[in-house]
Amino acid sequence: MKDLILPEEVRGLLKKPFGKIYRGEGLKPAEEIKKELKGEKVIVVGDTTLKNVLAVGVKPYLAVVDLKTKRDIKEKFDIKKHALQAKNPPGMISRDLWDKIHKGLEREGTLIIVDGEEDLAVLPCIVEADWDSVILYGQPDEGIVMVRVTEDAKFDAGSIIKLMWDREKWKLPEDTK
Repeated sequence: MKDLILPEEVRGLLKKPFGKIYRGEGLKPAEEIKKELKGEKVIVVGDTTLKNVLAVGVKPYLAVVDLKTKRDIKEKFDIKKHALQAKNPPGMISRDLWDKIHKGLEREGTLIIVDGEEDLAVLPCIVEADWDSVILYGQPDEGIVMVRVTEDAKFDAGSIIKLMWDREKWKLPEDTK
């Protein structure tokens, strides 16, 4: 697999949540989500989301973080059972990140620490996760999004990945800019 770059024209597709938003600040969304969980594998993308779900007693199967919150605050976590490092520049899904997500899903309690940015990790997590897993990620200034991994979720994530794969189709010739 090659590194995938998010074309500017595709960014708008990511503004719409992939699942249900649990609105609110602090622990409120995590507490509501905990009530909805029924023993599914939980995958968490994002530092603040991980911090909040851990605080309410949800133990993720896999977590992907960059140890930054809003780009400047360092966070530390107690999940160190199995830690992997991945390089992933902003606006991309690197082959390294995708490979580490795939590997991380083989072993419960894995923490992937991203050197770069983890924002787009939700896409390969949806594609790689088992059916009926739950993926949690933050929607800035709104709350936490909960995605149940279904055929529709895999199709939606795969469609955006396909657009990233075919990014050359999105480039305009220099003389039309």
